Amino acid sequence: MVEVRRENIMGLTVDILEFNHGVETVESASRESGEPATKIVKTLLLKVDDEYLVAIVRGDKAINFDKLSMLLGKHAAMAKAREVRQVLGVDVGAVTPLSNKVLSLRVIMNPSVLENEYVLCGGGSRNTLIKINTRDLVDLLKPEFIDAFE
Repeated sequence: MVEVRRENIMGLTVDILEFNHGVETVESASRESGEPATKIVKTLLLKVDDEYLVAIVRGDKAINFDKLSMLLGKHAAMAKAREVRQVLGVDVGAVTPLSNKVLSLRVIMNPSVLENEYVLCGGGSRNTLIKINTRDLVDLLKPEFIDAFE
């Protein structure tokens, strides 16, 4: 069961999808929404040396950390769960890219995200997704496109 409502968040018109079950993984988001993993994006907090950055990654892709570290010229790794809570103010599985905390950080994006007219991203809780026009997401986040994903 899903409840859908249209809202304006950060100046963008989006659909909020609220589910009875958790949608904190790509697999569960795909199953509950009926959308393929290619239309779901993960918002991941990375630690790059002693800074944080956010990676927007298509659901069927993974970060190649060796390649990313080489491209950035710094060691990149996933942030720990406590760091996600500290930096972004939410638990792992509830991260949304539509957040001032995300906007305050450097954002990188997997170029294959652009293959979709719209994507589903985290909605700020473990049972919420946001359906957003991909171009609107890119215009909001102003990400650097880095191809370090496989």
